[in-house]
Amino acid sequence: MFRWQDGHGRTWTLQVGAERLVVEAGEQRFEIPQQRYAEDVYVSPMGGQAVVRLAGPDQDVGFLVTEAAARALLARLGFRPLTPDALARQEAEAAARRRPTWPKMTRASVWALICAALAFLPFVGVLLALAALVLVFHERRRTTASPAHLHIRWMNALTVGLVVWGLAVWALGTWTWQQPFPVERVTGLPDVAPGGEQRDWVTIVVSLVVVLISLSVHEAAHAITAWWCGDDFARSLGRVTLDPRAHIDPFGTVILPLMLSFSGLGVFGYARPVPVRLAGVPRYRRAHILVSLAGPGSNLLLAALSLSLLLAAGCLLRRYAPGQAWLHCWTLWPVPVNTFSGGAAVLATLMGFLKLSCLINVLLAAFNLIPVPPLDGSWVLEHLFPDTLGRLYARIRPFGFLIFIGLFMTGALHPLMEPGWIVLQQAGELLRECVCL
Repeated sequence: MFRWQDGHGRTWTLQVGAERLVVEAGEQRFEIPQQRYAEDVYVSPMGGQAVVRLAGPDQDVGFLVTEAAARALLARLGFRPLTPDALARQEAEAAARRRPTWPKMTRASVWALICAALAFLPFVGVLLALAALVLVFHERRRTTASPAHLHIRWMNALTVGLVVWGLAVWALGTWTWQQPFPVERVTGLPDVAPGGEQRDWVTIVVSLVVVLISLSVHEAAHAITAWWCGDDFARSLGRVTLDPRAHIDPFGTVILPLMLSFSGLGVFGYARPVPVRLAGVPRYRRAHILVSLAGPGSNLLLAALSLSLLLAAGCLLRRYAPGQAWLHCWTLWPVPVNTFSGGAAVLATLMGFLKLSCLINVLLAAFNLIPVPPLDGSWVLEHLFPDTLGRLYARIRPFGFLIFIGLFMTGALHPLMEPGWIVLQQAGELLRECVCL
């Protein structure tokens, strides 16, 4: 048994049992199991004495004792007697274990992924695919197989996969574009819009699934980018995951999209915000901007992937079912939805899901980039401002909801959403040219 005083003069009793170390002082008591000795017991020499620190579940207790007493404790715990140099080495190793290690990520890897996601576009897709492969090759030469570079390697592997897929869709879309249309373009067909007579539960369920997936990817992107920047707080809360259960807000993710779907106003929602603590990371302003942009950026990548899948499915449908009728489905873009059988029906159903995914993800990205608190765009704008102006802008954050309602009621939000609608219109033109939609 050891009786030592901590830095506050409080006496603690250390009792080494067969399988655990019991530390107590009055009513305070905690235990360190034997398998945790190497992680939770730290000893460091200091001028003929030794600092002993014991890590409890909610506090650390430190003592300044003689080297002989420290060696006696280590011997009782089953460690071999240590020289001062060995004690210092043990402390350095323990400090390295305590120091969080962040996975590395580089700008080149992120830009390579963005280029690869757009490799399916006609004409420019080949150039984007080539740029992505050059960046991947550059990063491959700079990285090793060490755990620190593991995330970069995964990102590069995903990039190569997207390049292969994008080039396949590019070839299919370009070939289809050059073929004569098998049927005349259809105009004036009935519109199956939200709230219409033909609306069914399938549409509602598909919309909710798309919103759930999109919001989960959005919040997971915030969390993993914060981790890459040096803040693992969100990761410690289990937010670096695509599991929707970690991100669901009961009202914003389920009830609100359901209400909007029934009302015919479109499908929208939000998830639980990802908590971050970026104040202590290097270049925290840049980290804040990157974490804020990661969410909308992930939605744009999802939209690009959905559009490439939609283009491929449409080209195949036009190739193998050229004489079928085309109907307008949901909003904006026509999609073949009936008079199909077999594989064509499966492709038509898939196209409806992919179209909703593209629409919702583009609008989510455009909406979140609006510079009004608490949306992601407000954090980007705040940290782009100089310090004084940024602090003034931050003061309106408690009133962000009222400002947002005011902009919505006055119609001022529509111009801010215009970039999203432009992207969707261009995507629609691409589909009409390639797939006769």
